[in-house]
Amino acid sequence: MKEPSFDTVNLLTGAIFQITWDLGRRCNYDCSYCPPHRHDNFSRHATFDELKSSVDFVLKYADLYNTYRNYKEVRLTFTGGEPTVNPYFIDFFKYLRAKYNENYKDKYTCFFSVTSNGAVNKNMVSSITKYVDHITVSYHTEATKQTKERVKENILKFKDKISVSVNVMFHAEYFDECIEVCDYLKKNEVTFVPRIIGEEKVSNPSYAHKYTFEQLSWMKEFWGIKGPAPDDEKEKKQRGSDIGRPCCGSRNMCLSKGDVSREDNFVDYREFKGWHCSVNWFFMHIEQQTDNVFHHQTCQATFEQSRGPICRLSKGHKFLKILEGKLKNNTLPYVVCSKDVCGCGLCAPKSLYKDKFKEIFSKYSNYVEA
Repeated sequence: MKEPSFDTVNLLTGAIFQITWDLGRRCNYDCSYCPPHRHDNFSRHATFDELKSSVDFVLKYADLYNTYRNYKEVRLTFTGGEPTVNPYFIDFFKYLRAKYNENYKDKYTCFFSVTSNGAVNKNMVSSITKYVDHITVSYHTEATKQTKERVKENILKFKDKISVSVNVMFHAEYFDECIEVCDYLKKNEVTFVPRIIGEEKVSNPSYAHKYTFEQLSWMKEFWGIKGPAPDDEKEKKQRGSDIGRPCCGSRNMCLSKGDVSREDNFVDYREFKGWHCSVNWFFMHIEQQTDNVFHHQTCQATFEQSRGPICRLSKGHKFLKILEGKLKNNTLPYVVCSKDVCGCGLCAPKSLYKDKFKEIFSKYSNYVEA
């Protein structure tokens, strides 16, 4: 394992509280690199009443953390599966916005967002641009040519009305097409992030793509990564995740060690096991279908230095009382990483050292530990 050139990660931009709400696994795509626990074509849709019953917990959870945060901004994003296939998606969005405006608008700013594959009809495009502040489109090359053309057209339609960004999923077998899509987005002034496929160190090549030396060179050039070329044939094809990971929210970070620091939005080291991390102060993830709430979708860190849900969604108000007690008793709630590889969420301020962690955390919170 290589040694990191930094022992602390600090945020320079984007200090928002990010809540992702997975409405269900049902999806109209079947991408080979998306595992069964993330999508299917048969799961029951959450009902309107089931969705509404969780709103108060979600908004109160954000309010509790923002009581102690210096940056009182929240982004609430709906994901899946494909969230727009839920027949109550727009009606629920209207209900949620009304509840926020009625009870929390004066307490913190909330931006409403959706992550979608973008393969929606014109009526859904119209509804999304009416009720949603931002859309992140995940571009998947395994779709049909007709569908991909519709997605590209929809991206520009979204751009005319709301803010939009695109995650281009860089399929190793469609790499040249992915580059063409990036060129298309750049020409049309659409923000995009080239996404390497594969978060974990898994052997299944479908879930963690391996890339040629030339493909990785394109990625490294895009992100401005410096490093030696491979010196033998064995190294000429490797997992894209081995070179590191960009921040999917395009946040700028300060990576530092002692007096040496650099600004970056691509992190070339991702093994933070044992580090002190504030991921719970910047993220929350909800899985409607499994009735679970996590600090973060991919790391799933808990306060007990383990991985898993922090509570049942249906029992969320009980967890709020526990969290409120920690805060009122001056017990700073943060996590110590137990995961081998960090994925999305690596931008959360963190440090190998507890004292350094508390020092950088004071930038983001007025919380004072006893």
